[in-house]
Amino acid sequence: MAMHRGNRDRDRDRDRDRDNNSAIRKRAQILEPHSVVDTNDIDLLRRFVTEYGKIIPARITGITAAQQRKIKTGVRRARNMGLMA
Repeated sequence: MAMHRGNRDRDRDRDRDRDNNSAIRKRAQILEPHSVVDTNDIDLLRRFVTEYGKIIPARITGITAAQQRKIKTGVRRARNMGLMA
């Protein structure tokens, strides 16, 4: 029969893990907070797309949700116009 670990042991393990991983990551700011995303600015849009053409998530690039939506629409419009593959 397996031994039952109490909640106390689990909480202690969770607190120990949280203390070890509590370093805050600082991300490089790629876009200014109120910058305008232009569909014709292909060099800017290519920084947010992988080599396979997939849009990189905001949690990796470090941009805000509003900026991610602008990037998404910009990349999709550039693809439709044939500026990006």
